[in-house]
Parts: sequence; C-alpha cells; structure tokens
Amino acid sequence: MADGARTLDLAEVIDRGGMAPIQILVVALCASALFVDGYDIQVMALAVPSLAKAWSLPASSFGLALSAVVIGISLGSGVIGPLGDRFGRRAMLVAAMTTIGLATAGTALAATPGQFVAWRLLTGVALGAGIPSCAALTSEYAPLAKRSFVMGLMNVTSPVGAFCAGFIAPPVLEAFGWRGAFLIGGAAPLLIAALVALTAPESLKFLLVRRPADPRIGRILGRIAPEIDPSTVAVGAVEGAPQASPLALIKPPFLGRTLLLWGMLALNLFNLYVLISWLPTLLQQSGWSMASALQGAVLIQGGGVVGGLTMARFLDRGATRGALIVGFLLSAACLGLFMVVPSGAPWVALLLLLGAGVSGSQLSLNALSAAYYPPAIKATGVAWALLIGGLGSVAAPIAGAWMLEARLSTIAILGLLAIPALICAAAVGLMRQEWQAH
Repeated sequence: MADGARTLDLAEVIDRGGMAPIQILVVALCASALFVDGYDIQVMALAVPSLAKAWSLPASSFGLALSAVVIGISLGSGVIGPLGDRFGRRAMLVAAMTTIGLATAGTALAATPGQFVAWRLLTGVALGAGIPSCAALTSEYAPLAKRSFVMGLMNVTSPVGAFCAGFIAPPVLEAFGWRGAFLIGGAAPLLIAALVALTAPESLKFLLVRRPADPRIGRILGRIAPEIDPSTVAVGAVEGAPQASPLALIKPPFLGRTLLLWGMLALNLFNLYVLISWLPTLLQQSGWSMASALQGAVLIQGGGVVGGLTMARFLDRGATRGALIVGFLLSAACLGLFMVVPSGAPWVALLLLLGAGVSGSQLSLNALSAAYYPPAIKATGVAWALLIGGLGSVAAPIAGAWMLEARLSTIAILGLLAIPALICAAAVGLMRQEWQAH
C-alpha cells in the first residue's frame, strides 16, 4: 500500500457506482443457471401425466418422485452448499451445473420408477449445492442501492424458466415423450457450466476474506474500478469476523433473523411446491383439458415474475415488511377466492395474482437470505435457509398426494393453503429493518 493511502472497504468500492460489464456478466450467468433450474423443477410436474400413462400408474403415485428433487435440494444445500464459503462460489457453481446436466440427462434414460427417483434426487442435490453460490456471487457483486432488485432479476429467472417450461414441454412431450423434455433440460446446464468456467470471476469479497494474496483480486478489481489501487482495498473486519459454520447462524447477532427467515421460507415453500407439483392435476380435476392445465399451471410463475421484481424495488427502498405483508395477504386472498369464483377465465386472473403473491414473496425471501448475512457466512446462510426452508417443499408434494387420495376437491385444497400464507403475513411483523444490511 502506498504511504498515506486510505484503506478502502470493498463494499464502498462496489456500492458507490453502477454495474460494470463484469458485474453484469456475473448476474447474467447466475440468472441463466436459475432459469434452467426453474425449467428442470417445473418439467417434472408437467411430465407426470405422460409418465403415469407410459408406466400405467396413477398420478398420485408420483409423490415421491416429485419430492425427490426437493429432498435433494435440502441435502445439497445443507451439506454441499456451504462449501462455497470454503472453495469459492465460482468453483461450486461449475461443479453443480455440470452435475445437474448429467443427472437430468440420466433421468431421461431411467427405465424404472426407482431409477427415476434416484436421478431426480441427484439432480436436487446438485441444485441445492449451486443455488447458494449463485445467490452469494450475485449479492456480492451488486451495489447496495440496487442489490434487492438485482437479486430479484436473478431469482426471477427461476419462475421464468418454469413458466417457459409450460410452453416448451407440451409440444416436446407430444412429439418425443417425457424423455425428450428431460434431455432438453440436461443440455442447457452443461453449456452454462462451460460459460461460467471460461468467463466468470470469483467473488471479490470471498477472495479478500479467504485468500487476500490471490493475484486475481487485482485483475478483477481493475475491471470494476481501474482507478483504484488493489492494495488499498480490504473487507471490513466486522464483515469478515464470523466463521463459515452453520452454528454462526443460530448465535447472536443472527439468531432472530435466522429463525424467522427459516419459518417463513418453510411455510411459503410448502405452498409454492404444492402448486408447482399438483396444479396441473388439480386443474384437470376441475375440468380443464391437459394442454390447458399444463399452461394454466405455470401462470403462477408468470405472476411471480411481475410480483418478484415489483417487491424487489420496495426492498431496495427499505419497505421490506410492507412488501412482504402485501405479498402474503394477496396469496391468502386469492387462495380463498377459488372457493367462490367459478372455474374458467376468472381462475386465470386468480392464478396470475396468486403467483405474484406466493412466488413473488419467495423471490423476496431468497434475496433476504443473501442480504441477512456477511460474506464470510453468506453461502452458508443461503444454503441453510434452503435446507430448513426446504422442509416445506419436501413435505408439499407428499401432502398434495395425500389430499388427492383423500378425495379433497381442488377448491378445498387451495383453500387450505391460505392458512400458511396468513401465518407468514403475521410473522413479517417481527422482522427488523436493520437486519437487511449486507
């Protein structure tokens, strides 16, 4: 460091300006990764009718297959995801996307239901391993004033991928069967893995915390702020203090935010995955044709895109609690209205609004899971939010199958989902504004 040079906090360097091309590249690649993740998760639900027909099984028998990927996400996020705080976000993302591609292609070759479940489980493990690194990498390259919106743009590509699956999958299923839909889902992650390996930088905050002598720091910083001497930049001592351990998440000062975040994620993910997993079947049960049910099921994803981006703007302006309360109450209201509004065109509007509430709130909670923790434990925080919150998504497909086997009507099932949404709305009142500081 030059004599008399002022030590700069890296957060100050990144937060003071706009988005340099290298920062945009990071967001674009992470967004692409989540796009194919969204397609992969949604295509399973869309393929259930074809699988049931091909293997002569009732649709309700695929509850375990639908849960396998979310069980894998929970396992991968809790066990493997935190390794992004040790080995780097970029390395974890490359490994995860490669595994997702190979496992999804393997799904297309499954010859028995048991093989199918095993491949879906492996796909979920890889998803869980990669998502925390996507969140951490994007969060650490986004300026504070735009961070929630940038995180929203990245996260929103997951429902966009799921939404697109509703239009890509039906003709593919008709022409090539369920195997063709999974083969498409396997090729894209392999391409993204190659692009990340060849073009993406490692997180600067990760390098400064874990590897301060790494020569890549100067090269990356030169692409963001070439006028600044890399030797004058450091990560604040407070930010770098926590150790990359899950125990840090349940100790002061993070205990309160962690427990509240985990609870809301579990309940909202339960609602979201009941809808993702069983909405095509529920709509068919209500008299919709298969094609209409497949396309109608992804309307919640389309609504989630608009809802997520809108809510992200409010998060950046400090209105986190207000935005989330509106999102959860909108979800509850729409779920209740299915019981009094006739099926058909009115349900299309309700599905879009429901997506804005449920999926939009989920995107905002995903952004908060990265904003709530400093760089040293950011991937760990996101990973364990996925793990604990994922308990709801694991239970959801099985609970949906149980409700179908109990012969509950579509409107009764949707009405019951209003209860978790109302609990989440009440929980938002316990959130503190100062928690969203990283």
